[in-house]
Amino acid sequence: MPQTGLGVALKTLRERRTLSLREIGQLSSVDHAYVHRLETGEKTNPSQDLVEKLLKVLKPGERDAALVMWLVDHADADPSLVEFVLQDPSISIDIFSAAAGVRHRGNARPDPATLIARIKKAFDDEDD
Repeated sequence: MPQTGLGVALKTLRERRTLSLREIGQLSSVDHAYVHRLETGEKTNPSQDLVEKLLKVLKPGERDAALVMWLVDHADADPSLVEFVLQDPSISIDIFSAAAGVRHRGNARPDPATLIARIKKAFDDEDD
């Protein structure tokens, strides 16, 4: 099963806090096996309530929490884009969501850095 954007985000945030799957399960009252399935993409539609329980334990910043909540409703987001954005705190949720919503012609999808740069340029041009 391919990894999902939500799975990448949850795993990244869990690893930032240096929590094991069992620890996050105990602290959030969510079965650790279910958290693992979310991280690997085996499960894709968690409830808002469940995600909020995980976020209370993961304690992400406001932007990263907003990103996770956005991903709950957008299962098709590119995992590599999610990973890129989580590594660069200067990328706003607006830029991320615009980049995640871009549809590409053909099979060639630009790498996340190129895509973010294009979206930032479009936003900057819009402001002028």
